[in-house]
Amino acid sequence: MAKSEKVCVIMPAYNEAGAIGEVLDRLMPMAKESGWDVIVVDDGSDDGTGKIAEQRGARVITHAVNRGYGASLSTGVRATDAEVVVFIDSDGQQDEKDIPRLLEHVGQYDMVAGARTKGSHIDFHRRPGKRILRWFGDYLAKEKIPDINSGFRAFKREVLVRYLHLMPKGFSFSTTSTFAMLKGDHQIKWIPIETRKRVGTSTVKQLKHGPETMMLMLRLTVLFDPLRVFLPVSGILMLLAIVATAVNVIQDLVKGVYRFAVPATALFLGISAVIVFMLGLLTDQVSAMRREQHERF
Repeated sequence: MAKSEKVCVIMPAYNEAGAIGEVLDRLMPMAKESGWDVIVVDDGSDDGTGKIAEQRGARVITHAVNRGYGASLSTGVRATDAEVVVFIDSDGQQDEKDIPRLLEHVGQYDMVAGARTKGSHIDFHRRPGKRILRWFGDYLAKEKIPDINSGFRAFKREVLVRYLHLMPKGFSFSTTSTFAMLKGDHQIKWIPIETRKRVGTSTVKQLKHGPETMMLMLRLTVLFDPLRVFLPVSGILMLLAIVATAVNVIQDLVKGVYRFAVPATALFLGISAVIVFMLGLLTDQVSAMRREQHERF
């Protein structure tokens, strides 16, 4: 990253009074020494989170009501004119000393994200959901993603703002931004980090936010690379049609009936496979035109 580029550290916060003071006590001296701006987006907290942040010298933007993690990050991005934005959580999980490690790579990459190592703290009950999400993400992205939903990352702001309209208001912002960068063919760098146990209780609910995140990933894949979704579905339907036909032929042979007949079920599955395939081709053409317009913009 060029030394002349302005950096803004954005911290979303919702009822983090127990942690944000200590986080900012460590972060603000670094920010003043390095010339970074620090924005805390108080997302409708009712425990004095915003006041604590103001006392530490951060610039505080307040949402009148709780709008969500992603909405807070979008607010912070729109409120700064810095060339580089850094996202860090306000619950004390991440080490503020790792911020320079992200920034040193921003010049070469559009997004630099912290990838949690094995030594990082992850609640035991969240591990199965994270594995499923990671497997699903790797398949849709066609590559191995070290940490699909890490909240600690740095972006070139001019690149990120082009995708803000795709970002959700909730906790899926991190995952969605990862997919947007991957599917938009942007350069990404993963930096190994180690996280601590968060202060307080997480408001993330796996049964609610997990499926929502997977659906967003699916929608983004259809937007940028639709054949990745349509081709497997079409192939499965055609395979089922072949299996249904084979089973019908075998049953006829067992009965001593020597004929080749396509059952109605196989016919339905085969037609469905062709329709899904053609729909995928059409969607791919629309996606290509959208990408061309987006690149011009």
